[in-house]
Amino acid sequence: MSYIVKRMLTVFRNALAFSYAWTVLCAAIIVWSLGGDSVSLVLLFKLLALCAWGSACFSGCFFNSLFDKKGFIFCLTLFYILFLPVEIMIYYSIGIFEGGGSPIAWMIFWSSVASMYLTAILIDRLILKRRGAEYTQKLKEYNEK
Repeated sequence: MSYIVKRMLTVFRNALAFSYAWTVLCAAIIVWSLGGDSVSLVLLFKLLALCAWGSACFSGCFFNSLFDKKGFIFCLTLFYILFLPVEIMIYYSIGIFEGGGSPIAWMIFWSSVASMYLTAILIDRLILKRRGAEYTQKLKEYNEK
């Protein structure tokens, strides 16, 4: 197996473990806070499918040599395009968006998606670009010596 495939599988495994652990923890807290006794096995499998798809999209978009030259914003947008439809389908199957979904549920969903997207773009544009410029300047200074 090539190094790139091993790297993508490692990223997939790590992302799946991290996201599934946190998702199950959050689901247990929500079920408990709503007065439920336990999280069903069906819900756990649906959450596993959601996290597996998200991890596959993440490793495919951000750790793929085809997209390295395209930049972070392209990879982030591609990730959202691939992940959001499946996330919505799984939310429907879980019952979060029963029927057509309430306007409040949709507002919470889309505002969280938009805020995370914009936060990632701001971090990329403001913080990472500045650090990249500082790194380039230091590299130029080093090469002049």
